[in-house]
Amino acid sequence: MKPTLTYCTNVHPGETLAEVEASLDRFTVPLKRALAPAPFPADRPFPVGLYLSAAAARELADRARLDRFRGFLDERGLAVVTLNCFPYGGFHGERVKLDVYRPTWLEERRVEFTLAAARALARLAPEGVVAPISTLAGSCKRFGDDVETRRGIAANLARVAVELDRLRDETGREIVLCLEPEPFSTLETSDEVVRFFSDHLFGAAGRDEAAVRRHVGLCFDACHQAVEFEEPRESIGRIVDGGVRIGKVQLSSALSVRAPGESSERREALARYAEPRYLHQAFARRRDGRIERWLDLPELVARPASELVELDEVRVHFHVPIDRERLAPLDTTRPFLIDAVKAASRARPAVLEVETYTFPVLPDGPSRDDALVAALADELRFAAEVTP
Repeated sequence: MKPTLTYCTNVHPGETLAEVEASLDRFTVPLKRALAPAPFPADRPFPVGLYLSAAAARELADRARLDRFRGFLDERGLAVVTLNCFPYGGFHGERVKLDVYRPTWLEERRVEFTLAAARALARLAPEGVVAPISTLAGSCKRFGDDVETRRGIAANLARVAVELDRLRDETGREIVLCLEPEPFSTLETSDEVVRFFSDHLFGAAGRDEAAVRRHVGLCFDACHQAVEFEEPRESIGRIVDGGVRIGKVQLSSALSVRAPGESSERREALARYAEPRYLHQAFARRRDGRIERWLDLPELVARPASELVELDEVRVHFHVPIDRERLAPLDTTRPFLIDAVKAASRARPAVLEVETYTFPVLPDGPSRDDALVAALADELRFAAEVTP
């Protein structure tokens, strides 16, 4: 089955369910109109990748409120096909940074939030679809990273898998919890993913292994893996060969800066992206092939040009519009994204989700609602063109 193409609403503010509904009316309904009749026919429900905070998930535990929300979606011709439950809440606060990793998968709050979201999704998603939920890949390495940490994360993931299996029996909806590797998170590279699933999830799950294999998988974010300097075909192939299910692919591009030590213009342009809200991990490939890493972009841009002369290319975890190959004088990793979309066909993900959540903090980004809707429409049209 061809994957469903959508976009993630984490680009819009909305913590409570009322705020979510307001943002859907403000942005998603106009986007639906802008994209009809192609590539999204007006007579079919418009697929939505919904960002759901813990507060909104708790609201949806009330069956009457969930029914009203489902009616709200039906009236507007919207269908929730996937959830983004990586951020617990406060994603549009003044400063997010490392808080995006809290609570971790070692904490009960993360388990409770995810199960509340899954129960809601099981009653919102259309019949007959596989519905992914993206979530953080364990924790942040800066919080601690050892065998016991990984075992604790795996134990909680296995608990959720068992509950998702029961939910499947109850509702007929198959939900896949998709860990989203990211620079400096517990899982970053495809090798780490395969080892974690093999060492801590599959073999350790015992009698629950079938549920884990069905309900715990991966969200492959093209921006994140490009920053790690992975090759998309090799990365996706390694994950699939390791028996890990890829439930969702997030279509995203990173910033790319060639030879930053040689151009003050490129360095000055890069410095404009060092904003205070989100974490923008930066990786550099040196001329000798070694990789250098910085937790956040300000750490890199503070370095003098003389210390950057050996850097061949810098890639930054700053999601930039996927239809843009350049943000002159800087480049993007759009070629990686295109290759990843092609390679992902082997994995048969349920959802392809455009996820440029950074428009509100993008230098020279859209400042009006209609400009943001137009930018999102351009991204989705591009995504439809490059999807096999």
